[in-house]
Amino acid sequence: MPDWHELARRRLGPLALDSDRQEEIIVELANHMEDHYSDLVRQGKSEVEAVQVALSTVADWDELRHEIQLAATEEGIMKYRIKALWLPGVCTSALSMLLLRLLQIRSAPAPNVVWLPYGVGFVVYWRWLLFLPLIGALGAYWSRRAGGRVVERVLAASLHIVGLSYLMVLSFCLAVIIDFRVSLSVQLVAFGMYILGWGLAPFLLLLLGALPFLRGDAGESRPAASLQ
Repeated sequence: MPDWHELARRRLGPLALDSDRQEEIIVELANHMEDHYSDLVRQGKSEVEAVQVALSTVADWDELRHEIQLAATEEGIMKYRIKALWLPGVCTSALSMLLLRLLQIRSAPAPNVVWLPYGVGFVVYWRWLLFLPLIGALGAYWSRRAGGRVVERVLAASLHIVGLSYLMVLSFCLAVIIDFRVSLSVQLVAFGMYILGWGLAPFLLLLLGALPFLRGDAGESRPAASLQ
């Protein structure tokens, strides 16, 4: 019986993957061809013919190698983004929103209301703002440990504020279109102050906490596939 493992290795050629993953792929290919070969022999095919047919199940080995590399690269990039951005970003977002919710429930200390021109007012939770540097530091540190670059560390620290700012911009655009009875100047003042109080100020506080972890190398190297 042919050495299917060696045949698969020679025909597939070198892969820019770690040795364990490459060996796993070769074993899967070898087992697939060996099973096909055994079925053909049981059906009465000669060994030589069965080997040729089993090898022909892969029409283009170069194309197969390219597809494997592409899949491995996409998988590596996805795993990297989950570890370095989405996981720390979602966890710090949940922590920040939970803290804000707890402060909203508690009656003391009461939040301050900031009044703006045209009678526009919004609530400021000062204690929540004071905790944001710690939350930003946690997100950036987590991302750096997972191999995140500077941009991933910043986003991991401030993901919820970036998302909230986007929603505020979208809401403002819809309000200008729908609520035409309110003057544009009032809407602009309200939007500007809400962006300042709930967007820019929290973002700067989160960034302040993240600053010590924006310098230096990552704790773990990024997957090689994500750098290709």
